[in-house]
Amino acid sequence: MSAVTAREHQWDWLRAFLMLLGIPYHAAMAYNARVLWDIQSPEKSEILTFLSGVLVTFRMPAFFMVAGYFAAMMLERREPAPWLRGRIIRLGIPFVTGLVLLAPIQIALIDLESALLGASSMTAALDQVGRDLVQPGANWVMHLWFLPALLAYSGILVLLTAGRRFERVCRLIKQSEVNWRTHAKLALLSLVLATTAWEVMIHLAHQDMLTRQGALPYLLAHGIDPYLRYLPFFLIGTVLRASPDIRRALVWTKGYRLPAFGAVAAILAAALRGVEAGDWGIAYNALDGAAAILLSLVLIGIAERFWNRPEPRIDRIVDASFSIYLLHHPTIYALAALFILAEWPPVVEFLLICLATFFLSYGIHRLIRRSPLALFLFNGVPMSGKTRDDGRPQGSITTLR
Repeated sequence: MSAVTAREHQWDWLRAFLMLLGIPYHAAMAYNARVLWDIQSPEKSEILTFLSGVLVTFRMPAFFMVAGYFAAMMLERREPAPWLRGRIIRLGIPFVTGLVLLAPIQIALIDLESALLGASSMTAALDQVGRDLVQPGANWVMHLWFLPALLAYSGILVLLTAGRRFERVCRLIKQSEVNWRTHAKLALLSLVLATTAWEVMIHLAHQDMLTRQGALPYLLAHGIDPYLRYLPFFLIGTVLRASPDIRRALVWTKGYRLPAFGAVAAILAAALRGVEAGDWGIAYNALDGAAAILLSLVLIGIAERFWNRPEPRIDRIVDASFSIYLLHHPTIYALAALFILAEWPPVVEFLLICLATFFLSYGIHRLIRRSPLALFLFNGVPMSGKTRDDGRPQGSITTLR
């Protein structure tokens, strides 16, 4: 197993960067010309449609890969059962807080959009808000879905590392290291093909479930995508931690081919996004899978090359990234809804939404940092932990771990 013990700053920075990418991604979705979103501006932008299409190819795959790396690293230091109990607190409490405090705001904003667009009266929209707020459902999860996904993946990882299974997994990883060292390009190609096959299978299974009648197929469809879609990326992240040899063979270090192939796949996927039927839907998901694995490996390589150093100002953003992710979604909903009343160019509105969302979310995080109760509710940090007066994390008490 990995013998790395020093703090690897690049993984913290990369995870924070991927979380913060949620701001431009979701802000761009409000102006998407081909994919419907909860808050939809009447003004569309092909530039922002393309931007959101590129970001969606790698943002969450890379995030779960990094999350898998951290999970394997923490399991090197703690027993599986206590670690999983800690995960339930660190992820479960913010999930419940989001459902109680953030989801109702988002539901209300979605209902009010029709009045802002002139499709209904404000009275009718408010009546709809009242009905929806007393009927919580699966649609309340929204951007919080990654928290139960991480909990499920963590449980799977604990099962894989329990007892004799752990020995078998380690033996399998060791055996595969030889192929990675001697046939790195072929092994990478096999991984890309496996990823594309997984994405296509998830797409077809999801589409099939949506065609069936009943509550169970509906729930299965929304369990398959997104919850099952990102499991391989999480497991790949654990392997990167477990085997330095595989990590060195996989992660980009130099050259233009890997970034170029990843960029081309992402661009083609962005061009096809929104086409779900038939062969075009299969082509999109295949390209999406290829871009996901290739660009994730490139991003990890970039982080290892340029971000593996302590930087206090960046560390404060890293520490705030979890809060920013939780808060950015309802903030973008509110700002995008307000900009429905304006007639400014979409790119200008997009930039203003991104800047305002970042600073508002970061400012609220600084307030959260001052309250042990708020820190527990929004970040799952135990209330016994102490924070610095300036809001920076102290010791091991950090919102990102």
